[in-house]
Amino acid sequence: MELDKNKIDSKVPAGEYPDSPQALAESLRELPREKKLALILPLPPAVAGEVLWRTDRASRADIIFRIDNQDLDPIIAAMPVDWAAHCLRLLPKAGLKRVLATLSPEKTAALKKQLSYKPDTAGARMDPDVTPFDQDLTVAETVNKIRETMSLRKVFHCYVVDEKGKLLGVVPLRELLMAEPNIWLKDLILPYIISVTTDMDQEEVARIATKNMIFALPVVNKKGVLMGVITLDKVLRVIQEEATEDIFKMAGTDKKEITSQSLFKIARIRAPWLFASFIGGLGAAMIIGIYEDAIAKVAALAMFLPIVLGMGGNIGVQSATVVVRGLAMGYIDVKAIGRTVIKEMCIGLMLGVTYGIILGLFAMFRFLGADPPLGGLSFGISLGFTVGVSIFCSMFIAGTTGAFIPMILKKMNIDPAVATGPFVTTSIDILGVITYFLVASFFLAEHLV
Repeated sequence: MELDKNKIDSKVPAGEYPDSPQALAESLRELPREKKLALILPLPPAVAGEVLWRTDRASRADIIFRIDNQDLDPIIAAMPVDWAAHCLRLLPKAGLKRVLATLSPEKTAALKKQLSYKPDTAGARMDPDVTPFDQDLTVAETVNKIRETMSLRKVFHCYVVDEKGKLLGVVPLRELLMAEPNIWLKDLILPYIISVTTDMDQEEVARIATKNMIFALPVVNKKGVLMGVITLDKVLRVIQEEATEDIFKMAGTDKKEITSQSLFKIARIRAPWLFASFIGGLGAAMIIGIYEDAIAKVAALAMFLPIVLGMGGNIGVQSATVVVRGLAMGYIDVKAIGRTVIKEMCIGLMLGVTYGIILGLFAMFRFLGADPPLGGLSFGISLGFTVGVSIFCSMFIAGTTGAFIPMILKKMNIDPAVATGPFVTTSIDILGVITYFLVASFFLAEHLV
């Protein structure tokens, strides 16, 4: 999207900006770093705040880190509490205290409450600006209260509470508008309540919302008191961020890399996972070194080692990725560890047999015409069985390992997304090398003497 340069030369009144906040947010993603501030600064604070909320995390962080204090303060002041808290979490503690000191006491108290929740929980994601409705109101009184205190853009349900603020249930806005004016609100409450607690993990919140197809989830505290609401846009954002986080973990890095501009910080994030791969590779190299005499006598073993390890690594990552995503989305139950592992084991078995036959036949015919001792019928058949059985065992073990490790990590309350990174691939490489040379020692025994 191309921006009209004349649009960002001077401030314009709110409501008169020719592009929607969403269009501006998309434009912001495409601009180079030095031009992002040029788009934000001329905007009215309320519009600038919405653009910051709707744009990507990297652009948001870049602007908040680089914008002057006098420009940031009115933007934060104009933002809703949940949006503002989301942006303020990007600031260091000193910057956070400075911004809070410039706000009204009411806004500061609300933001401190919002920021007190852990970042990846329902409390941190919710919109605290939710109006509760007393169960003894009539439909007419409820509609009048909505008109006076709420924006219809944010209303999906009426949340009915008792005298202590405890959530009793919800009344869909559609049911409310279709009901007779004199009906009591408590008579329209749905017979069930789907709510989440402030300390619930955001991934579980997204799973509940998508499973039940809910446009807004009420958030309650441990006593059941209504604290806020999580709307569909927040749920979709959570799903996107959780998927992004899992992808980064699978690659052995972290989502913080998106917002970081420091090359040293990015290198520090990647280093531990690469070190794990390095240690695994070193272990595999040492095992290969033990069998260097075998490789020297049968050089063909080195020819097929990469494909045996590569196919095992690929199917291992496939199995781990399927299991990790299934666990995250609720498609796979951690209690069904046996069924899940057996399923992936069988898939590894089927694919291992298929590629074992193909690679075994290739190796056999490849060396049938060569001169003995590293060729001929006997050697070709032995080598064919070696690589065929090896790739079968490698893929079978890898499929089982790729499914088993994430399930075990989940049972231990460790994020299973880490399993598809160096942890799984390193394990599979080491097991694959050991299996390959053990099989070779059996089938090629007479050629290794």
